[in-house]
Amino acid sequence: MKNYKTIAVTGGIGSGKSIALSIIAGAGYKTLSCDCITADLYNKRKIKLKLKKLFPTAVKGFFNPVIDKIELSKIVFNDSEKLELLTSTITPLVMEEVLSRAKALNQTVFVEVPLLFERKYENKFDNVLVITRPLKDRIDSVKTRSNLTEEQIKARINAQVNYEQIDLSPYTVIMNDGDKTALKEKVLDAVKKLTEE
Repeated sequence: MKNYKTIAVTGGIGSGKSIALSIIAGAGYKTLSCDCITADLYNKRKIKLKLKKLFPTAVKGFFNPVIDKIELSKIVFNDSEKLELLTSTITPLVMEEVLSRAKALNQTVFVEVPLLFERKYENKFDNVLVITRPLKDRIDSVKTRSNLTEEQIKARINAQVNYEQIDLSPYTVIMNDGDKTALKEKVLDAVKKLTEE
């Protein structure tokens, strides 16, 4: 039996889950990010070659393959079947690595998991912290930090679960509807409760 907790931090694109994770890390807790682990995997040649077979126009070269992330995004966010193909190929590898790193840390760890509910991974964690946010604020946030158009942002939002329609009652939920100071207060309060349970 393990003597540590794994707590997923999730929410839709632009909800503020990355900021929440940095607040948690700043408070001294161990954290992992699925996005960072995905980036690590994308740097491995065998993963690049696997993606080249699936999406030949999005990976250039063979001996030193390079993933064109803009092209890959264009392909998958315009075709739900291709998005499912990418997600079902990469996400299990990411989750395997997450759980392996959490086990190696052997202490409570908070893990940012963007596709937690979409891939039905919620039961792999001891607790779940969900960050929600008004839709307009989410879109504005993503616009500020990326070169995506509103249409592209909405395509990504539509590819995720609708947090207003799923039952979040079993989980700890934070509404990110204020400034960073307000979010920090809510996150640290939630973290205290989650780690004391």
